[in-house]
Amino acid sequence: MEYVGMLAPIAFVFALAALAQVNDLKKEVAALKDKQDQAK
Repeated sequence: MEYVGMLAPIAFVFALAALAQVNDLKKEVAALKDKQDQAK
């Protein structure tokens, strides 16, 4: 069970990377919504 503690930092890094990707996707969706609203 000690190896689970060693995996925690790796999981934390992956979680940060996932949050960064979600943030980028949110920005992209917002930009696309703005672009769509301007087209109307």
